[in-house]
Amino acid sequence: MTEINGRILPFLWLVSFLFYKGKGYCMAFINNSELQPVTEISSSIQQACDDYINYLKFILQPTKKDIQSKISENKVSLHQVFSANLILAHSVDYLLAIRVAAGIPKDRGALVRSFDEMFSIDGAYLSNKKMELIDAINNALKHIRIDQNRYKSLGERYGQISFQSLVEDEGRVMCHLENYRFDYCRVVLLPALKALTSWDFEEAEDVLLFAKGEMIVEAWHISDTYDPDDPSTALDRMIEICTSPCKNCEEEAEECRCSEYVFAGDKGQFKPLYAASKGEFEELMGQISPSYSRT
Repeated sequence: MTEINGRILPFLWLVSFLFYKGKGYCMAFINNSELQPVTEISSSIQQACDDYINYLKFILQPTKKDIQSKISENKVSLHQVFSANLILAHSVDYLLAIRVAAGIPKDRGALVRSFDEMFSIDGAYLSNKKMELIDAINNALKHIRIDQNRYKSLGERYGQISFQSLVEDEGRVMCHLENYRFDYCRVVLLPALKALTSWDFEEAEDVLLFAKGEMIVEAWHISDTYDPDDPSTALDRMIEICTSPCKNCEEEAEECRCSEYVFAGDKGQFKPLYAASKGEFEELMGQISPSYSRT
């Protein structure tokens, strides 16, 4: 048992790991001495946490399941994407309500800007900018166009954002901005939905830590699944590395269309989610074939 702020909490609650290989990360609630003490669970915090759990269970998770199925089959429609985008954007407000109940100053803009980093919405090209764009697209749908005076940084980065920035294209929904052309669902929407729906909260304390961003997110490595000292797993490890999906769109190499996309004026490319350093590659090849010669 571990004591925090005068309360006794089970150790397994403090270190409750969640690992999902498709994302490439290992996430954990961890007792970190640099973090603030756990806030006393008042009735207002309990209510806000219960609201988020219900939103997660009955709205966010079903939305992710439905939209992921349509995206994988390239049968997603524009109105379905706008609907999922709206639901995802509103998750910020539910987490903000928890933070406010816990005494954290209300600043929705700051939470949106830090959202990707706090909740590990990663990506090769739009890392730490996905929720900003999700929120902007939602506001554009509501207001027809984003007020560039109010959202100056967004305007400087993307140009004018309107509800017409998303366009259907052969079962995909593309995002067309001034210097950007990419698959909005695979690059932005789905990674954000996965990051928020892959948690299984049981108590308000768990949700509170999540809402406050008090977690440690670690990159996943092949050695986390396979024993690096066991040569019999070397071939499986190499296959996993060589068949890695794209870090940006999470599609397989043959299906990845990132080379057709544009990010900040530059052409995209396939970037493997699971990559091996030169040293790791040489070690694996040596384990697979004793005759392999390192050069």
